[in-house]
Amino acid sequence: MPGQCVREVVRDILAEQAPREAKLLDGMASLSDRQITRVFRRSRSRRDPLGFGVTEVAALVAPVVWVVVNEVAQRSAATAVDGASRWGSAWLRRVRRLPDPSTEVPALSRGQPKDVRRMVVERAQASGLEAAAAEALADAVVARLATSPGDG
Repeated sequence: MPGQCVREVVRDILAEQAPREAKLLDGMASLSDRQITRVFRRSRSRRDPLGFGVTEVAALVAPVVWVVVNEVAQRSAATAVDGASRWGSAWLRRVRRLPDPSTEVPALSRGQPKDVRRMVVERAQASGLEAAAAEALADAVVARLATSPGDG
């Protein structure tokens, strides 16, 4: 059974862990996955969470979850496709002005849950989440990634 795209997985996690932030992701529906990744990565490099002047906002979960889940998917895609064909398809999309495809999130391999959990905890704490909240978020992300789409 094929995996789900990054957006679906992140949406599921946010619906459970940060329902208000799920609306933030819904508001970004017109953006491609690549554009959302850029927005969320940029927000991590600044103290201004999403670049629109709201510095009083508590730590946002959405950028942490998106960046980690996207990284897992990208790493998997990079190992599945060799560099030459990735470059060729990216070039072809630019020439034809095709939209970026959604990246599928694969099932985690045996050693990945531990690494994913560590990444989420580190990034969540770096973005201002308290340790207990970062741990709970990491558990939720790993649990979601370990569950196949067909398990309901």
